[in-house]
Amino acid sequence: MVDVRIINRGISFVLMTLFAGLLSANPAFAITVSDVAESIVTTSSNVPGLISGISYALGLLFGVLGILKFKEHVENPGNGSGQTPIRTPIIRFIIGGALFALPTIYAAMVVAINGGEMTDFDPSQFTFAEFISGALGTISGLFGIGMPDINGILATIIEGLENVPGLISGISYALALVLGVAGLLKLKEHVESPDQTPLREGVIRLLIGGALFALPNVFEAMTTLITGGDGVGAWGQIVSVFSGLSWLTSPYAGGIIFGGFCNPIGTSMGSAVCSAIAHTAAAPAFLSSLSYLFGLILGVWGLLKIRDHVLNPSQTQVWEGFSRLLAGGAFFALPFVVEAVRSTVTPESLSGMGMIGGLFGFGTITGYNEGDLSVCGGLFGGGGDPAGLDVMMACMMKDMIGPIHSMLNFFSFTAGIVLIMIGISRLVKSAQDGARGPGGIGTFMTFLAGGSLISYNEFIRGFTTSFFNNPLTLTHATMQYTDGMSAGDAEHAHTVISAILKFMIVVGLISFVRGIFIVRNVAEGNGQASLMAGVTHMVGGALAVNLGPLLNAVQTTLGLTEYGIMFG
Repeated sequence: MVDVRIINRGISFVLMTLFAGLLSANPAFAITVSDVAESIVTTSSNVPGLISGISYALGLLFGVLGILKFKEHVENPGNGSGQTPIRTPIIRFIIGGALFALPTIYAAMVVAINGGEMTDFDPSQFTFAEFISGALGTISGLFGIGMPDINGILATIIEGLENVPGLISGISYALALVLGVAGLLKLKEHVESPDQTPLREGVIRLLIGGALFALPNVFEAMTTLITGGDGVGAWGQIVSVFSGLSWLTSPYAGGIIFGGFCNPIGTSMGSAVCSAIAHTAAAPAFLSSLSYLFGLILGVWGLLKIRDHVLNPSQTQVWEGFSRLLAGGAFFALPFVVEAVRSTVTPESLSGMGMIGGLFGFGTITGYNEGDLSVCGGLFGGGGDPAGLDVMMACMMKDMIGPIHSMLNFFSFTAGIVLIMIGISRLVKSAQDGARGPGGIGTFMTFLAGGSLISYNEFIRGFTTSFFNNPLTLTHATMQYTDGMSAGDAEHAHTVISAILKFMIVVGLISFVRGIFIVRNVAEGNGQASLMAGVTHMVGGALAVNLGPLLNAVQTTLGLTEYGIMFG
């Protein structure tokens, strides 16, 4: 016989599959976190009315109790046992009147925080509109409009969270309403029994409630604490924007105007890499939006921690509240923090070279003498058949070096933002976390590594100048001894040498970035990482990028300048 349970399970599976297909096919059934947040806010819209109703009832009760207590005081005045002091009925009348006049009390709580001055800060802002990702956001729009790519996924996530800031504000408003009433009740308890209920319990509830009512002012103060109210300044914004444009160019690829531009249009491997960059270019904007959300949460959390410290100083340190406000302000001002960290670790002279060289393709290399590569395919190539393995190798590196460098630029910048966000989040930790605490070497190196990743091209130029007293990478190869070789043979040799140089530049760039991560892992206390390995990766990477100057130095030392290959 057939087991009925198997039939029931089969029917249930079919129904569930059909229902899931209906949900995925009909957008009307798509429910996001934003919808849930909106539903919570909507269904909680009557909470203020409920609190007001309860407060009104308490006001009536305190009025009646005040009259009764006043009668008891007249019959048996004093402060002794069984006696009713005059403060008992008076405080009931005052608190009862305050509960009747709650809007006035709430207004006073707000004014106590912001002085009656409103701010333009809008906690509901939750967009991609951060200049730190403007350049890449524009490029992703040019090549990814309407396409189901990673940019679309990130945008969908943000859209699904767009009502979360409203939910946070709504919860904060409800907490402020409750804290206002609780503060009044605690003041009543303090007047009636000063020894059991300290004055601070009522006052801190009223102050924190006012701060929750005045959240925009609090958030603006948190941001101003980091930025000083001036933002990053015009020059910082210009540097950020131009650096963003240079992410999609590679001066190591050569060329005079926009050398090595990463073009996602095409069918080559390089175009595929560029396409990957274009369709993930919204990642920095996504991180900026998430940091805004983190700032909102930490702001509210910090206020509640300050309340907990006042109520119980032995269990909650004052740093717990202040650190969350500080970290929240840093998350709000993430573009400013990123620019500040970048400027801290990168000399402006090197930054200017990177900006100009990235846009116009000069200032980093001296050019390749790889012969005529018009046979190479691609947007500007001829698309003919390569003449030999040397030309095939040169065509591959011509197609790949720019896109790979651009992808490394994009990866390093995004990873740098992530590390800076990790460093900010560690401000809320305690000293017991050691190297990963707010003042630990791991946290310091996390910020330093983040800035180094954002500016790793400038760091390589710094290493180049330090080793060879020249910020240029010498890539123009000239064989010193060509007896018995025809001009064509020499051209083939130079083509191979140029392809090898490009390959070593790619290896060196990757190795340098890897070295930054290793050094950071050492500071984090990772036993599997060693400082020597990190330094070796960075130094070796810089030498690989500058293979031409390195070979020049070796040949000069050995006296082979008349027979070797000199680079200039």
